[in-house]
Amino acid sequence: MAPVAIRGILLRAHAYGETSRIRRFYTLEHGLLAVMAHGVRGRSGKGGTTLSTFATGDLTAYVRPQRDLHTMKDFGCTRLRSALGTSVLRFAAASVVAELVVTHADQEPHPELFRTLENALDDLETAPEPAVGAAALSGAWRIVDAFGFAPELVTCTQCGNPLADDEMGRFDLAAGGIVCERCGQGSAGPRSGGPRVGPGARAQILALLAGDLDHPLTHPRRHLALLSDFVAFHVAQKPLKSLRFLSDLLPPDEASAEADVP
Repeated sequence: MAPVAIRGILLRAHAYGETSRIRRFYTLEHGLLAVMAHGVRGRSGKGGTTLSTFATGDLTAYVRPQRDLHTMKDFGCTRLRSALGTSVLRFAAASVVAELVVTHADQEPHPELFRTLENALDDLETAPEPAVGAAALSGAWRIVDAFGFAPELVTCTQCGNPLADDEMGRFDLAAGGIVCERCGQGSAGPRSGGPRVGPGARAQILALLAGDLDHPLTHPRRHLALLSDFVAFHVAQKPLKSLRFLSDLLPPDEASAEADVP
């Protein structure tokens, strides 16, 4: 079988035996792809020092249909993203977007997801230090959106009416969006007891989904908790370890009595 050239981003790698590694790439042509890199441990050269986690490049591999593990031949790095390894916060944030993709993606091409992942990693590498938390949230929400699970933030998930500009709603995790005040006060109430979300937080989440890192972000830990609950409910069916680790690295939120996510 002839090897094929594939555009890919390295998301994870772990040792296999004494000399080899298994590497998981997200690729433009084949989606999530696991490859065996034989004999690369303990030396530079093919797959050695030029390949680190979150790098983008041209992967050459023997890809066999109906297989879960393929064979890596070579990798030509085109973007190393070495800055992600110089900061614990940046690396933790990049691990969040990587874990999201590894958890939910499959072996089918998804060009929009590939572009979103690349853009998210680029933003995390180049964002000023104070904006890394916002870049992490933005990248994760954009990947959730690329998977088709964007939250509903403009209209009520129960009655369908537009939310007022100054309205305090409650996030209904089961419905994937905001319940307006009127529906939230009904006899049944929201189907899932998510946090209250004010107009400021809705605007911030919409900005994060649009990749707008210049929009002011308040209470990053509360935003991350909402993202974590949403991902566990709709995308991964379990809490992501990387999100918990990232939360410990973010600055503490200021106290607020107005809302859970004001």
